[in-house]
Amino acid sequence: MQRLRRLSRRRSSRSGEGAYVIDGPLLVREALESDVPLETVFFEESFFDRDDEGVLISQLESAGVHVQEVAAESLGRVLELAAPQGIAAIATQRTHELSEICEEASRAKRPLLVAAGLSDPGNAGTLIRVAEAADCAGVVFTTGSVDVFNPKVVRGSAGAVFRVPIAREVSEQAVVVVCAEAGMELVATVARGGVPPEAADLTGSCAFLIGSESHGIPPELESAASIGVTIPMEGEIESLNAGISAALLAFEAARQRRLAG
Repeated sequence: MQRLRRLSRRRSSRSGEGAYVIDGPLLVREALESDVPLETVFFEESFFDRDDEGVLISQLESAGVHVQEVAAESLGRVLELAAPQGIAAIATQRTHELSEICEEASRAKRPLLVAAGLSDPGNAGTLIRVAEAADCAGVVFTTGSVDVFNPKVVRGSAGAVFRVPIAREVSEQAVVVVCAEAGMELVATVARGGVPPEAADLTGSCAFLIGSESHGIPPELESAASIGVTIPMEGEIESLNAGISAALLAFEAARQRRLAG
């Protein structure tokens, strides 16, 4: 349980051990079905009573996962999450190289999402979820962004983090160089002065640059972009959060790909 506490609360522990925490029956089940390497699963007795006579626990044991019962309400004291759900797992991290994701994006002519200094776990989880729903090639998190394996990111991704190729701790310079080598266009989301998403050709392989909530896209990335896209808005709202901006851009690209056949 001490390891579960460390992994839930400390980024350094997650990075150092190459492991992270998955919370709740839906995510644990999705992780199992997505062949995520699960080291240990902890469950409270009350969860077993709700688990359709222990179906999930039996599936985990059949898959060779170590399962351990813990005291009632102990997960709530350990996990840095609101409303723990009676079951949690320690899983092995899986990440990809930026070059690998760019090669697939170029081959399949699909976009990827680049989270440039994104700090909010909820937005990060939404980005990963959007990437899967809009058929993006993957998500890239630059150096200084929130930890992909933060429990709040994992929960916010609704399981997409298990399936979407993700590169993390990537330098801004590497994004520019590797995307260029793969023949990918950099598309920056900008608050003003860009073209509307529907006016840009988003049918090819391109990298959508999504800036942080407070600082936007770093200058090095914005200056390297070949096109800026601004989402038209009414009223007095100055900007949308990163998750919404990414969703609008990714689904516009998906719409254009469908029309292009």
